[in-house]
Amino acid sequence: MDYRRYQAELQVLNQKMLPNSFKFFDMNTSNPYVLMAAVTNRGRGMRKVYTLRMDLENFPYEAPYVSTTQLLYTKSGKALDSAQSGMHCLWSEHGGTGICHYGSSWNPSISLYKVFIKCRLWLEMYELHLQTGMPIGYYLKEDKG
Repeated sequence: MDYRRYQAELQVLNQKMLPNSFKFFDMNTSNPYVLMAAVTNRGRGMRKVYTLRMDLENFPYEAPYVSTTQLLYTKSGKALDSAQSGMHCLWSEHGGTGICHYGSSWNPSISLYKVFIKCRLWLEMYELHLQTGMPIGYYLKEDKG
């Protein structure tokens, strides 16, 4: 990501996100990434904080690989560490669960904030899965038939 794009992304994140809820790392290397705190609504005033890692190696020309920093598990206890279409997750990198977000609809104008929003919605559906046992795909319009 060039300096101009970095500044634009930084401006959007500073406007849209809570202070200290994201941090860029290794921006002058071949493996830059950003960590972001994602807070979900668990109901009854309960909230859960997840940390998302977005790898920015080829951003914005390719969608960033996004994962949780800790491995997630299904309601039945199975690790979400490989691609699973019904759960809309990808392979595991960095020890977490890969989150499917834009796929083939990716284009370079999409901001990191928009990726963050999609991943936060995925986390909300993941928490519904933990309550109901239904796969994440059940909650997505495209999978309801």
